[in-house]
Amino acid sequence: MADAILLAHCINYRIGSLTAIEIHPGEADQFLHLDDSIYPLRIPGMQLQISAMWALDDFTAENGATRVALGSHTSGSNNKYHSAEAEFGDSIVQAVMPKGSVLFYLGSTLHGGAANRSNAPRAGLVNTYALGWLRQEENQYLNVSRKIAEQHSPLIQRLMGYQMHKTLGAFQHADGCWFEN
Repeated sequence: MADAILLAHCINYRIGSLTAIEIHPGEADQFLHLDDSIYPLRIPGMQLQISAMWALDDFTAENGATRVALGSHTSGSNNKYHSAEAEFGDSIVQAVMPKGSVLFYLGSTLHGGAANRSNAPRAGLVNTYALGWLRQEENQYLNVSRKIAEQHSPLIQRLMGYQMHKTLGAFQHADGCWFEN
């Protein structure tokens, strides 16, 4: 999915963030938001990032399955938090899905966790992937020690940020060697 959407606009992409989300009983609807609103630009026809929401539990209407505003990625806004509900109304649906499923959505899609009206929490993991020439939301190459990163495949290392995008992201070691993986 990331290859198909992002590689048209960059030579590589990387993990933008890795987030665990747990919605507890009694929690209200989360504000609808854009994952890519951290970037202060919009380029028509270009997605800056995509997201993958992994269901660690069954996502049901009762336990807070993610709400998605269908078609919101075409609105061109960088932030519609306060008007999203009124503007998209009937086009807001819940991503009901069984444990182990994944919901892919564009970073420019309005979405948010729904209220949990059940008596158990629901958990998910969301991974974002951003164009290689954008700053990562979370610096994976700083969050994960180099020793641990070297235990992963070259693909995972590149996704973490251990790959330059043309000349962006160069690093010179104290010994004078340049790191480029």
